[in-house]
Amino acid sequence: MIRLLTIQPVAERGGSDQALVRLLRSLPAVEFECHVVVPAEPPLRTELEATGAAVHVVPMERISTSHALDTWMRYGAGWPVAVGRIAKLIRTLQIDLVHTNSLHSWYGWAAASLTRRPHVWHAREITVQSAAALKVEQILTKHFATRVIAASQAIADQLPASDVVVIHETVDPDEFSPSHAGRFRAAAGIPDDAPVVGAAGRIDTWKGFDILLDAFPRVMEQVPDAHLVVAGGPVTGKEAYAEALHVLAATMPHTHWLGVRSDVAEILADLDVFTMPSTEPEPYGLVAVEALASGTPVVMTGAGGPREIAQQASPGAARLVPIGDAPALADAIVATLSERGPSTSASRAARPPLRTPESPDRFAVEFRRTVAAAR
Repeated sequence: MIRLLTIQPVAERGGSDQALVRLLRSLPAVEFECHVVVPAEPPLRTELEATGAAVHVVPMERISTSHALDTWMRYGAGWPVAVGRIAKLIRTLQIDLVHTNSLHSWYGWAAASLTRRPHVWHAREITVQSAAALKVEQILTKHFATRVIAASQAIADQLPASDVVVIHETVDPDEFSPSHAGRFRAAAGIPDDAPVVGAAGRIDTWKGFDILLDAFPRVMEQVPDAHLVVAGGPVTGKEAYAEALHVLAATMPHTHWLGVRSDVAEILADLDVFTMPSTEPEPYGLVAVEALASGTPVVMTGAGGPREIAQQASPGAARLVPIGDAPALADAIVATLSERGPSTSASRAARPPLRTPESPDRFAVEFRRTVAAAR
């Protein structure tokens, strides 16, 4: 039995914790005893515990170059306390392997070092905001990670001195499938045969939703009956930005600003084109993989992980456009709609997935290797 302790730096309903749920589901219960440390009560506690994992709350601050001095002071004062509590958990639970689920979480390496446990550092981010932070993370991963797992080659390229294994996130083909088509449009009042363009994700300034709203009127000039749907809630601190986009979307015809949704799989299966117009390099872009698994072609900005997604997609299923280029985004959307032609619930449900899923046991393989090497 391998006792695994994962340090999850956020307690919110977002991509990182949902990816963790999928990772934990992929680990054989007869072989892995899983524990998760979170900084506060997690919204996904039920989903985490359904995987068989035990959840432990240890307050941990998140820091950013944009944070005020008092946040940095709290981080400095609380860091040794949190590390000590995590180290105590490691000893008490007789943990075999420590897994830090974010490049930006700097607690796990210290707790693993104190307790002399192997440490897998899971890099999920491309660090573009701060050269100093990237340098620190390059040093820490080189010296305090038994193994680094990168969610994409684009992420791995930041950490040239580390022992990095690239493992792309995959999706459950039962959860994201063309068979879900037909449910969303009927509930949203969108015509079954209308061309529908969509985007989904947490609303942040670099996710490019403003570029999409700029591009969509250009799309409608050539496809007048097209509809646009946007699903997702704001990241913490970006509520005013998200609301400004919502207000703008409300003035645009055929535009549906959906907010937070629990039926993303059904939305993706009912689209004709999915867009990911990020204005900074995406670390990977799992939602685009989910769209492809749902049979929906994608248009993405060609920086970071989307290049890798496009390479693994079915021929013609993914288009890449320059960052921040609304006319190019509009042209790529129109071209995709033109190539694919009109759709109905029946035809969308009959589409094949546009990407072959990767094996879900790759995390278990790397964890086994790391523990075996340490022993």
